[in-house]
Parts: sequence; C-alpha cells; structure tokens
Amino acid sequence: MRPEPQPVVESDPYVDLKDFVDSLQEEWLAEEPDLPAQGLPCVARLVRLGYYIARRVDENFERFGLTRGEFEVLAVLVRNPEADITPKILQTKILITSGGLSNRIKRLEEKGLVVRLPDPDDRRGVILKTTPAGRDLTLKAVTAHMRVENDFMKGMPVEKQRVLAQLLKELILSQQGALNLNGLR
Repeated sequence: MRPEPQPVVESDPYVDLKDFVDSLQEEWLAEEPDLPAQGLPCVARLVRLGYYIARRVDENFERFGLTRGEFEVLAVLVRNPEADITPKILQTKILITSGGLSNRIKRLEEKGLVVRLPDPDDRRGVILKTTPAGRDLTLKAVTAHMRVENDFMKGMPVEKQRVLAQLLKELILSQQGALNLNGLR
C-alpha cells in the first residue's frame, strides 16, 4: 500500500529565526521571570518596525525636498481638491498640534506649494489649497512613496499582508479611545 501524499505546506523562512526582540525578551525574563512581558514581542517589534519604516519614508521624501509632515499636509489637500480644508480640519486628519501645523503650512507656503485663501464662513479663517506645483510634486512623491511601501512588504505573501493589515487595524482602533484620538485616522 502506497503512503498518501502529504500536502505541501509553504514553509515560513522566518519562523525559526531569532531577532533582537526574542533576545530582549529572553534577557528580561532571565533576570525577572515574573515580569508581565506578554505585550513585549508585539510592541517592541512595532516600535522597531516603525523606526525602519520612518527612516525609509523620510529618505524618500527628502528626494522631493519634503519632510514627512509636509507631505502629510499636501496629501490631505491633494486627496480632497474640492473640499474646503481649514487648518482645524487638517489637524483632525493628521497627528499634529496646531503650532506644528502652522509651521508646516508656513514652510509649504514659502516653497510655493500651498496657498491660504479667505474662508467665506469665517472672516479670521483660511482655506488651504495646493498650487499646481504643489499638486504635481505631491503626485510624484506619493507614487514614489507607494513604491517604498510595496517594496517594504514584498517579502510577505499578499494573504499575510491582508491578515497583518486587519490585525493592525484592530490594534489601532482599540487604542484610539484610550489615547483620545477618536477624530484622527
């Protein structure tokens, strides 16, 4: 009698490898075995991954003469060309204080990438719009940014990317209330 063929299981090349976080957790638990370290593997990896991502994203935007923060402002305006985006609305779309936002807007204005228009509903208020140069630069930068993101994820199968995206979404949504960030996305 012939043995039944075994299903082919795609092996995960990373499952048995150790990383910095594995060592970190082992060292802490060796020193303090009762340490409540169950969150450490995920959070430490997210922090580390955040550093790697920020570095590559920042390097990419530098090629366009932009900071990540400046790009965030431009991206909101370019994605919403028909909307009247005020600084207050912009602040709800990106994680930034009003003072930091004012500085970003000022720098973008100086670069000729955004303009402030009078807000017809508020005499003291302004509506922000991109200039044609700002729109063109943003579209070039976002295309390059998407390439960086895709390149970053290319080592992970698409189905795992979907699962990871869902898990990260759940984690973010679970934290928004605790951080009082309900209006931010």
